Amino acid sequence: MNLRLRVLAMVLAASCLWVGLNHTARAEPPTVKVTLNDQNGKAMTITLSQATAKEGAVSFQVTNASTDLVHEFLIAPWSGPIAGLPYDAKEQNVQEDKVRNLQGIEDMPAGTKATILLNLPAGKYVVFCNQIGHYKMGMAAAFTVTK
Repeated sequence: MNLRLRVLAMVLAASCLWVGLNHTARAEPPTVKVTLNDQNGKAMTITLSQATAKEGAVSFQVTNASTDLVHEFLIAPWSGPIAGLPYDAKEQNVQEDKVRNLQGIEDMPAGTKATILLNLPAGKYVVFCNQIGHYKMGMAAAFTVTK
């Protein structure tokens, strides 16, 4: 192979590598579909389409599938048991001021949808609804962010 062809081949290879790396850097964030649901106030659930994602940007597409109740999608770093969030029994909800780095979507009316994009470092998280009584009725789930 003559010198011009070698140089051209190296330039093309470098260009392909750069384009490949650039494309990876701009990839869409993973999407986690979240369904908030209840059965006439009896069984409360948060269902995640996946329980893990890689660190960085994560999109949560949240649907309040209830026909009559307001729900929330809240997320916070939490390495303890899901049922171990600081809870005020009198108020019947998690003490949000004692949960660090709490983020999410509050007060979603029944039948609504919303999307939130969060930048999450690696670690263990809890997702939950903090409407009165909902957390203790089962509206909580674990979520893990990996490196």
